[in-house]
Amino acid sequence: MCGIAGVYGYNAIRLSLLITLGQLDRGTFGTGVAFQNNNKVKIVKEPIHPIKFVRKYYGKFDTKIKVAISHNRQPSRGNVSYFNTHPFMDCNRRFALIHNGSCSLEHTIVKTLRNTHRILGETDSELVTHALEQFLDEYGNMVRAIEELFTIGFQGAILILTKDGKIYGARKGMYPLHYCITDKHILLASEPEAITNILDENTNIIPLKSKQVIEVDGKNVTIHGKGEDEIEQDIYVWFRSLRCSNKPYWYMDNLF
Repeated sequence: MCGIAGVYGYNAIRLSLLITLGQLDRGTFGTGVAFQNNNKVKIVKEPIHPIKFVRKYYGKFDTKIKVAISHNRQPSRGNVSYFNTHPFMDCNRRFALIHNGSCSLEHTIVKTLRNTHRILGETDSELVTHALEQFLDEYGNMVRAIEELFTIGFQGAILILTKDGKIYGARKGMYPLHYCITDKHILLASEPEAITNILDENTNIIPLKSKQVIEVDGKNVTIHGKGEDEIEQDIYVWFRSLRCSNKPYWYMDNLF
């Protein structure tokens, strides 16, 4: 179980990290952010606790950056290390990917990926990144490439940041992903409470359905596919209701 977060809007990196601090129960063994600047995707990540990460990098991030994704890790495969920490980048540095979940991709696909891509770590999430890269090369369309992931054993929730500043999100199975559209920002998170921690409690937060794809292009949000209502998601909602919601104590000034 890991936490994923994404933001479009002013001060995107810091807001994304604030959402991450609201999901500490989802993992504290690695933290990373990816952001878009000058038509490039840049990554900062370390195998450290999110609070230590924020203390180290908070003042170094440009508040003018408008699109970012971030991740806090709870290892399920692979040791705690830099190369196993999210985000992951495709070989051509066109996009960065973060993943919550655990999946077993088809053996033949994994073998092909290891023979044709530069695999640096041990996680299934890195394999998902390069599988998506192959589908993107084949179809030339990110939404179609994500939909192909659903057919090869993918499970989990992902956020993708492209070098042209778009965010894509998707989920399959019992792994949650929520989104919220406000006047100034578009926010995405594993946990809805992580969004309400920084916004009004009455803000409309929408769960993405399994096998749907969300595309965030500036202030334009498009949902692709009808999706599926799964009993696993109902079980997740029940499980979440049993947990105590702890608001993050790390306070950031001038986020908006």
